[in-house]
Amino acid sequence: MRIAVYKDSLSTGRGADRAVRNFAAGLAGRGHDAVLFEKAALSERLAERWDVIVATGSNEIVDLDSAGYFSRAGRAKVVLQLHLAPRGFFKWRHPLRNRRIRVAFDKADAVQVLCSGYAEEFGRIAPHPPVTVIGNYTDMQAGLVKGANPKEGDSRTILYPAAAVNKIKNQRLLIEAFSLLANDFKDWNVRLLGKDTTPYASRCRRLIDKLGLHGRIELVGFTDDLAGEYSRAAFVAFPSTLEGFPLAVLEAAKFSLPVVAQSGLPGIADIVTPGTGIVTASDPVAYAEGLRRMMSDCAMRRKLGAAARIRCEELYARNKILDQWETFLENVIK
Repeated sequence: MRIAVYKDSLSTGRGADRAVRNFAAGLAGRGHDAVLFEKAALSERLAERWDVIVATGSNEIVDLDSAGYFSRAGRAKVVLQLHLAPRGFFKWRHPLRNRRIRVAFDKADAVQVLCSGYAEEFGRIAPHPPVTVIGNYTDMQAGLVKGANPKEGDSRTILYPAAAVNKIKNQRLLIEAFSLLANDFKDWNVRLLGKDTTPYASRCRRLIDKLGLHGRIELVGFTDDLAGEYSRAAFVAFPSTLEGFPLAVLEAAKFSLPVVAQSGLPGIADIVTPGTGIVTASDPVAYAEGLRRMMSDCAMRRKLGAAARIRCEELYARNKILDQWETFLENVIK
């Protein structure tokens, strides 16, 4: 197949960028002519002949609509690939933009969402395109990593590997919950990864200082050693309120790390089960109890982490996800 993968910008460094690069590279590795391009090349690329075009989000599908691509004779089929919960693309302050997104969404020939709960949600937004659920995969590998803990159970670090410190990623919940446990677990600490220059990050720093947790909770910023961070962690906290696919949970599973997530996150049930992690209510007391259970029991962490690795390898293995994509794209083209 000749496949165009359109992402308006690949410079943000967020999880969606990694997922799109992995997706295009994975298809190319299977012998398909898969071309990944950005907005600067859109007009030139739309003039080429393709079997299918994958628009990787709301900006991308709106760009295709604005270019008049859906009305072109002999155009390729268009698949809308969503890396976020469908409702996450709509901003209440931008009603005209929201309408353009809804119109463009409904023009796609087929839609892919990352979690099962999003299929029905998308249908309420744009009822016409058929929706398929295909998860993500990660090429991250666990192995010998410089600085990793020499023995299981040594680590006393809770890791939150987010792209940014912001309201959606909900670091405040983790900070407040950890503050309820800090005196009982004096040798434990928290590392918050991701862009830390946001106003929300500044508020988090003030909260950390107010709670007397300076030095116990650290805003790390971006890191080039994500694998090392996973290797040195005891488990992952994931209090995010909105995701397309909790990629950090999948990456953590590669390192046999269980997760404490909160139940308000759509799609989390696709990945985290009672046998692979802990899902709590979204208030600090409940989340603190989930952290306490994980921090108190090294044997449970090992058991849940091992089960998480097995489950994710079964459901979200690279070849399995690419098999699903090939079948999906072939059916769309036919």
